[in-house]
Amino acid sequence: MRSFILRLAGFAGAPIISALAPFIILPVISRFVGDSGWANVNSGQAIGMLAMVGVLFGWSVIGPVRVARATDAHERAVILAESLRSRAWTALLVVPLAGVVTYFVCSPDYRTESVMIAVAMALGGFTPAWFCIGEGNPRALMLFDGVPKLTASALSLPFLLLTGQVFWYPVLLVLLTVPAFAIHARLVRTGHDPAGVPARPTRQVLSSLVPTAAIDAAGNVYGSTGIPIATVGLSASAASSFASTDRVYRIGLLAVIAVGNAFQAWVLDPRAEDRARRHLIAFAALGGLGAVGGAAIAVLGPWATGLVFGAAVAAAPLPCLLFGAAFFFISCGTPLIRNLLIPAGRFRLVFAATVCSAITGVATMLIGAAQGSVVGVALGVAVAEAVSVMILITPAWRQFRREAHVAP
Repeated sequence: MRSFILRLAGFAGAPIISALAPFIILPVISRFVGDSGWANVNSGQAIGMLAMVGVLFGWSVIGPVRVARATDAHERAVILAESLRSRAWTALLVVPLAGVVTYFVCSPDYRTESVMIAVAMALGGFTPAWFCIGEGNPRALMLFDGVPKLTASALSLPFLLLTGQVFWYPVLLVLLTVPAFAIHARLVRTGHDPAGVPARPTRQVLSSLVPTAAIDAAGNVYGSTGIPIATVGLSASAASSFASTDRVYRIGLLAVIAVGNAFQAWVLDPRAEDRARRHLIAFAALGGLGAVGGAAIAVLGPWATGLVFGAAVAAAPLPCLLFGAAFFFISCGTPLIRNLLIPAGRFRLVFAATVCSAITGVATMLIGAAQGSVVGVALGVAVAEAVSVMILITPAWRQFRREAHVAP
C-alpha cells in the first residue's frame, strides 16, 4: 500500500504540473483576445487535441497495457520503437489536416494563432506519457511530459505580455516538448540496437492498432468537437462562455487521468494476487472522485471561470451543472474500460459503446447549436458520457466476476 500511495502521488504530480501550465498563460490569452477570440483559440486547441489522438492511433489505449505486461527492458524498447515508426506515419497525415480544419473553423482575426496552437497540440501525439504510465514510472512522466509544458507556459508569458502575440505559446510549446520526447525515446532505446530489435513492420503495427484507435477516435469525437461546434453555431459570447466551461472540465479530467493511470498499473500488475480487491478500490476511488469533482464543477464553475478567464467569458450555471454530470460519468467509466474491458480484449464492445455515445452526443450538440443554445451543446457532452457508462457497466461487472472467480 505504501508503494501504491507513492505511485499515486507521483502520477498525480505530472498531471498537476500539466494542469498548472495552461493556467499560467490562458488567463492572459483570454484577456488579450476577448470574447470574440477566446472560442477560436480554444477551437484550435480542441482540434489539435483530436489530431493528437490521431497521431497516437490507439497507443494511449493499448500501449500502457502492453508496457505493463512487458517482462524486460528490451521488450519495452521494441514496443516504443514500433510506436515511434507508426506515429511518424500518422503524423504526416494528421498534423497538416489539423491545421487545415482549424483554418476553416476559425474566424480570420485569430486564424493564424489558432492554426499554430492546433499544430502544436497535434505534435503532442509523440508524448511518452502512455509509456511511462505502463512502466509505472511517474518520475519520467513528470520530467518528459509535465515539466516541458510548464516551462513553455512560463517562458511564453513575458513574450506575450511584451508583444501581445499569442503565437509565442505554441512556438515555445513545440520547441520544448518535442526535444523532450526525443530524449526519452533515446534513453529507452539505449543499449537496444534498432537493427537487432525484432519489431513488427509498420503496416502490421498500424493494422493491429485499428480497434483501439477506433475506440480512442470515437471517444474524442464527442470529447473534442463541442468547442468547434459551439464556435460555428453560437454567438461569439455564448461560444466563449462554453469554451470556459469546457476548459474547467478538461482541467478537472487531469485528476481522473492521474488516478486512472496509477490504478491501471497497480491493478494490472502481473504479480498481483488480490486483483479483485484492487478493482474494487479503483471503482470506489474513481467513483468518489467523480462525485466530488462533478459537484465542484457544477457549483464553483461560474465563479472560477470568471475569476481566472475574466467576467466577459465566464461560464453559465446550467452548462456547468451538465459538465459536472459528464465529469461524474467519465470518472466512473474509466476503470471499467481501462482496467477490465480493454485488458480482456473487449475492443468491439468498447468501440460499439463509444460509437453510440459519439452519435448521441454529437447529434445533441448539433441540435443545440442549431437552436443557438449553449445548454443544448453542453447537454450533448453529458449525454455522451452517460450513454457510455450505461452500455458498459453490465459487461464490465460480468468481466469482474469472471476475474474474481479465477483469482488464486
